[in-house]
Amino acid sequence: MRRGFDVEDTKRALTFEEKITAAWAHYVKGIDQHTLAAIYSVNPGRISEACKTIATALEPERKPSMFQMNKQD
Repeated sequence: MRRGFDVEDTKRALTFEEKITAAWAHYVKGIDQHTLAAIYSVNPGRISEACKTIATALEPERKPSMFQMNKQD
């Protein structure tokens, strides 16, 4: 039985499908990001990026605030 953590076993990126699945698992199922990182064998930062990307994509389009509108004039 092999023990320990091997750097070569760590993936460097998630596929598109893995990003969606990881974000769904975090937001809908409530699974912690560090747990998802262990499941997918990636750095926890990759899970955080996936969740942020999906959340940004799903957020409704923002209208410019009054400050931004006045700044453009």
